[in-house]
Amino acid sequence: MVAAGKAAGVAHASWQDLPLPVRAAVERNIGAKVVRSLRQTPEFDGGLAARLVLEGGNRVFVKALPADNPRVGGYRAEADVMSFLPENAPVPRLMSTVDGEWLALVFSDIEGTSPRLRPGSPELSGVLTALGALSRTLTPCPVPGAPDALEDLGPLLRGWSELSADLPDDLGDWAVRNLESLLALESSWHPWAAGDTLLHNDLRPGNLVVGGPGRVQVVNWRYPARGAAWLDLVSLVPYMLAAGHEPAGVDRLLKRRPVLAGVPAWAVTAYGVALAGHYERVSRLPEPPATSGVRVDQQRLAAVTTAWLKHRTGWR
Repeated sequence: MVAAGKAAGVAHASWQDLPLPVRAAVERNIGAKVVRSLRQTPEFDGGLAARLVLEGGNRVFVKALPADNPRVGGYRAEADVMSFLPENAPVPRLMSTVDGEWLALVFSDIEGTSPRLRPGSPELSGVLTALGALSRTLTPCPVPGAPDALEDLGPLLRGWSELSADLPDDLGDWAVRNLESLLALESSWHPWAAGDTLLHNDLRPGNLVVGGPGRVQVVNWRYPARGAAWLDLVSLVPYMLAAGHEPAGVDRLLKRRPVLAGVPAWAVTAYGVALAGHYERVSRLPEPPATSGVRVDQQRLAAVTTAWLKHRTGWR
C-alpha cells in the first residue's frame, strides 16, 4: 500500500532501448509489428512505458523494467494477478508477458489521464462508479492465494505505535495531545477488514485512468489482497482531501457508497487513524528506490488525513 509516487525521471527508456529479443518476443506474442512508439511517463526510473502503434492501426500499451531493477518483483506480481481478473472488471486486459533481460507487460491500449478528484469534478463520479464496479466484479475474490488484507495491512498500518516509541520533534500538537486515543483506535478497524473481495490495495489517482466520460480503469495491480471492499474506498479519502475536498464534504460522499453499508462510522474513523499514522511514519523514511517525491507527497497526505480526523473525532 506504499504509494509509488513519481518516477525519478533520470533515465526513462524508449521502445528501441529494449533488447531486440524482447521486442521481437512482444511482436510475436501480439501477432503484429510495431510501427511507432508513443512514449509515456513510466512508473519508475529506468523503466519503459509506451503506447505502441501496430501494423493495421491497432494499439497496445507496454510497460517494462530491466530484470535487475529493484521494482521488477512488483511487475511479476501484477502479471500473476492480471491473469485471474474477469473480463467485466474495469481493468485493462493483459495480452502478453515477456520475461528476459527485461520484463515487459503488454496490455490492451490505455488512453487517458489520471482523474482530477477536486470538488465538483465530473471525473470523481466516474472514479466512485468504477470502484463500485470493481467490488462487484471482484467478489468473490478471483485470485487464489491472495493475501488476507488484515495480515497484509495490519503490520503496515502501525505508524502511531511505532512513532510513539520515539516521538518526532515535528509531530503536530494535535497528534501529541491525542496520542493515547490514536493508539487506542489504530487497530480497532481490524474486525471489519474481513471479506471476500479482491482489493487493489494501492488506490490513488496515479493508478486510475480516465478514458472518457464515466470510463475509468484501475491499473497497476502490484499489492492485491482479499478483504472488505470498503477498505479500498476509504484509502482514496486522503487523495480526495489533498485535491481540495473539505472533511465534511468527503463524509457526505462516503455516506452514499453501498460498500460502507453496515460498517460503523467509528471503524471508518479508525482506519483513517491507521492511514494517518502510516503516512506520518513513512514520510520520515528515505526515498524508495527508483522514485522521487514520494515522501513529500506522504507528508501532505498525513496533514490532510489528520485534518479529517479532527473533524470526525471532535478531539481538541
